[in-house]
Amino acid sequence: MRIIVVLNPTNKRGTKTEYTNFRKELVKNGFIQQIPDIYMRVCSSRKSCDKYIQKMYEKAPKTGKIIVLKLTEKQYKKRIYITGEPDKQETLVGSNSVIML
Repeated sequence: MRIIVVLNPTNKRGTKTEYTNFRKELVKNGFIQQIPDIYMRVCSSRKSCDKYIQKMYEKAPKTGKIIVLKLTEKQYKKRIYITGEPDKQETLVGSNSVIML
């Protein structure tokens, strides 16, 4: 499974630091920035996805929007590239949630 997090911060005073801290927490928890304000993480099961979503609830800023999508690998594989191509990480990981180095 994959978790995709879409951030939509507001321009209200004081929210920049809240979102900066939230982004740092996402990266600390293994999320990778796909494009600005969109982060993704591969999870091994629904239970582990729910664990990370619960952590997001605890650290979420009080303003703006945070949208979370949970996708199975089958759903994720149906994505379409209009321009560009998969980056090196997507090619390397593919549908494997764990890579042994």
